[in-house]
Amino acid sequence: MYTYISKAIRSKQEIILTLKDESKIAGIASWGEDKSRVKINSADGVIWIPLEEISHVTTVLGFIKP
Repeated sequence: MYTYISKAIRSKQEIILTLKDESKIAGIASWGEDKSRVKINSADGVIWIPLEEISHVTTVLGFIKP
């Protein structure tokens, strides 16, 4: 999971995090000083999610129109 989040941060891809309570949060991820949490910039604002609360990471792939 850590690897998928890191790759999405490096490539500035949107991710969808599924939490242990089955809720989902989508946005652009980044690390803070403490890498035990990930910062998500979502439509609802900035949210800090502890890694132990994440059950699944989905990377959203963007397509470029020709």
